[in-house]
Amino acid sequence: MRFPLFIICFVFTLNSFAQKKGWDSTYYVKYKDRLIVSVFQSYKNYGMDISQLLTKDTLGQSKIAYVAEANLIYGIELNYDKFNLSIGFKNPSTQIKQKGDTKYRNYALNIGGNRWILENSYRSYKGFYNKNTSLYDTSFRTTGIYDQYPNLYSEAYKTKFLFFTNANKFSFKSGYSCSYKQLKTAFSFVLSANIYYNRLNSDSSFFPHPIRGYYDTHQSLHGLNVFAVSVYGGGSLNLVLWKAFFMNFTLIIGPEEQWRNYKYLDANSPDRTLFYTSISGDFRGSIGLNFKKFFVLLSATSDFSWYNASQVTYLSKYGSVNFSLGYRFKMKPSKGYQKFQQSKLYRRF
Repeated sequence: MRFPLFIICFVFTLNSFAQKKGWDSTYYVKYKDRLIVSVFQSYKNYGMDISQLLTKDTLGQSKIAYVAEANLIYGIELNYDKFNLSIGFKNPSTQIKQKGDTKYRNYALNIGGNRWILENSYRSYKGFYNKNTSLYDTSFRTTGIYDQYPNLYSEAYKTKFLFFTNANKFSFKSGYSCSYKQLKTAFSFVLSANIYYNRLNSDSSFFPHPIRGYYDTHQSLHGLNVFAVSVYGGGSLNLVLWKAFFMNFTLIIGPEEQWRNYKYLDANSPDRTLFYTSISGDFRGSIGLNFKKFFVLLSATSDFSWYNASQVTYLSKYGSVNFSLGYRFKMKPSKGYQKFQQSKLYRRF
């Protein structure tokens, strides 16, 4: 396990080269001693696409598109100083009969300032439907009911480190948590280190019975656990117009090292643990109005990971569009927190 150690060394190396001086206040300002509370409504889309290269399929019947029926999410987000906590809850589905029901959980805790941010998240989905049901089930045309897999379970733990090379003039947080305010347009290169564990499991085969034969020796596959690490980069731009109006565009992409464990129901197909180099990426964008005490924010996030193999291909993809309303309340730090702010650990943020 050399890569997690490499990421830790990478983080501390960047931090040692980071600028220790204050930022350029003509480019952005910080809202000090403010508790920022925002409520949000989100449209989220999470799914797994599966395809095979084992058997000729001119009609594309073997292609699978598992989607979680957990699109509308509401929640609350709290920001104070360098800490950010977000909790989301799923709205009741109105299409349970057609698509089934998905149990959903999502938590996020972010730590850091403008020099670097450590994003920690957990999300889980239980219950999916196959969006491509109509390719092999002719009854779908009359019933409109998708193939449903209530025991298909996906769980992901993820930690992402973001380092901004132009932290003295560029504020990434101004475009998302609005704990800062960008005053002038600025750009920064972004370096990222990631580590995550993604688990996809079911009590039966991943593949619908009518098309299971296409997957030959893999047709009893019912578990795919992935541990992955990566170090890559990209860029982020804050565009500011008329003082309060802003936009952010961020793109990060690069190679990813993956350890995959494949689990089979068939005793004749032993479990396999394989190592792969693949590609993953992170796309983000936001637009909003940032005033002195409140803000309005529309943001979008998309990330993906390919789990390609010579015979079966998997694409894990996640997308989210969020609308937030937030207000900044005055809240002076306690004596204990002030003491923490004077520590060496805090200054490294």
